[in-house]
Amino acid sequence: MKIKGSLRLRGLFTAVMMLLCAGSIAQDERVLFRMTGSNTIGAVLAPMLVKSYLDELGATSIRQRSEGERHWIRARLEGQDIVVPIIAQGSSTGFKALDNDTAEIAMASRRIKPAEIDKLARFGRLSGAEAEHVIGLDALVVAVHASNPITQLTIGQVRQIYSGEIRNWRELGGPDLAIRPLHRDIESGTRATFDREVFGGSRPAAAGVYEVSGNAETHQIVLHQRGAVGYLPFADAADVKKVAIKAGELAAVVPDRGIVATEDFPLTRRLYLYKNPSNYNPHVDSFLRFVEGEHGQAVVAQSGLINLTPVALSMPPYPNAPEAYRELMERGQRLSISFRFADGSTELDSRALKDLRRLEQYIEESDRNLNLTLVGFSDRKANEKISDIISRFRVLKVQGALLRDHQLGNSNILALGAFAPLTADSEHAPVKNSRVEVWIDTGNVEPH
Repeated sequence: MKIKGSLRLRGLFTAVMMLLCAGSIAQDERVLFRMTGSNTIGAVLAPMLVKSYLDELGATSIRQRSEGERHWIRARLEGQDIVVPIIAQGSSTGFKALDNDTAEIAMASRRIKPAEIDKLARFGRLSGAEAEHVIGLDALVVAVHASNPITQLTIGQVRQIYSGEIRNWRELGGPDLAIRPLHRDIESGTRATFDREVFGGSRPAAAGVYEVSGNAETHQIVLHQRGAVGYLPFADAADVKKVAIKAGELAAVVPDRGIVATEDFPLTRRLYLYKNPSNYNPHVDSFLRFVEGEHGQAVVAQSGLINLTPVALSMPPYPNAPEAYRELMERGQRLSISFRFADGSTELDSRALKDLRRLEQYIEESDRNLNLTLVGFSDRKANEKISDIISRFRVLKVQGALLRDHQLGNSNILALGAFAPLTADSEHAPVKNSRVEVWIDTGNVEPH
């Protein structure tokens, strides 16, 4: 009975998705590709990207029609009426749509889950670089009412609020006022990111936690209810009171574009597009190249999200930093690129492989000679000697890839072992803490 019920639900989902897509598509229109999934991407960014892509192709009469979470981008291309349907109902729905062949691209504001990888395994490796495309970054901003005197929270305190252990702001040094935690629905990629970073994985909402219908509701409640606390995507949090968040051994920080771009902020998340690697659609591949390229990344920035184009950042030295690193921080600038490794392995992840090319392009377009220093970090699981070896191995891995694939051999290396971990969470530490930073050493650089 369970199997039959599951099949009926799957068939119903397929039928509903087809009706949603097809209901407003004329018979003489050609569907270039279909996008389903994250509302964070689908509400604003995806329509902007599709329209810019069609404009670059030379399409005319580009226009958008929207009905709630559904959008249709129409145009005239090569003498034919074309349409790109976009359905933005949560990250999980994107992978269901790939599974049911009701979309060619899944939009996700969190990484594909192991269970989803297994379910879609017949299509190939969905977590590999061919299928997985990081298109930008977002951060979850923890927000409170403007009258709330609380200015910072640790990840542990956020966890206690959302688990019901802390119920009144006075327990955190605030007013004698009941806390009203706001949570997204379980299908939401925003919720999945929050649960992963705060609790280590998905979990049901605790008693007293209010599940909102979307980011807009969170925004309105935080603005108007004194006891409320919620989390919002970076682009939706311009006019709310932001709380600084502390994780690992770094100082508490209110997210800005620079710190989000480095992925050092504890509630940073990547935004993804996934395709079926076994299904060849030239417009899907062309669109993904556009999104990851210079013009597409400019659109990501225009949408209010954080793009992947490298920028140079001046950062204050850590007071307890090793001498060589402190001196580098004092005289140099850090690029927003941080190379990370797939699931904590020795292989560069899907974003890092594209960032190698972005770094090469940044250097090519620079108007000065750049003296690069690659700084490697490892996780705390090993002893100090082994941590140093692992951090050196990781930095040599990046240096080797730059030399082998991009002919960029003139870089210095600095291995710092397990210094400055970004998280103490045992599950995510191998990925977050094991990283390679890129610094421009400006101490002895002569202009062209």
